[in-house]
Amino acid sequence: MSKVTRLLHSYRQEHYSCTEAGGTLIGERRGQHIVVTDISEPDLDDIRTRNRFERKGSHHQQKVDELFKQSDGFLVYLGEWHTHPEDFPQPSYTDIQSWLTGIKATEPMVLLIVGTKGEWLGIKHGNNIKVLNEKED
Repeated sequence: MSKVTRLLHSYRQEHYSCTEAGGTLIGERRGQHIVVTDISEPDLDDIRTRNRFERKGSHHQQKVDELFKQSDGFLVYLGEWHTHPEDFPQPSYTDIQSWLTGIKATEPMVLLIVGTKGEWLGIKHGNNIKVLNEKED
């Protein structure tokens, strides 16, 4: 299990008292491939409740900027992640509206929701959001 996966799983809302968490996904683009190598994590400035996460802290952008600079522009902002207090999460109306208005996607951007037992993964490109981990018959 990768460092990023372990870190994301550490924020799973496995107890009733756990609040939502979230941040940015950071990594590299290798042609058509997207490789997440790091994330920003929630901090005291963010808004966190049982059913809501809102990035407010400047530390998220600072982490993206720091890794971009350290890597000479190789590591970049790739998208967003947050948790849901459900086993197999689905994006809420609020999630979708936030992604549509808040993420400018001239290149494919990763959208990740971490549930207690599984994840929802999608890609936003332009104004289209496509589910990546949904099984098709």
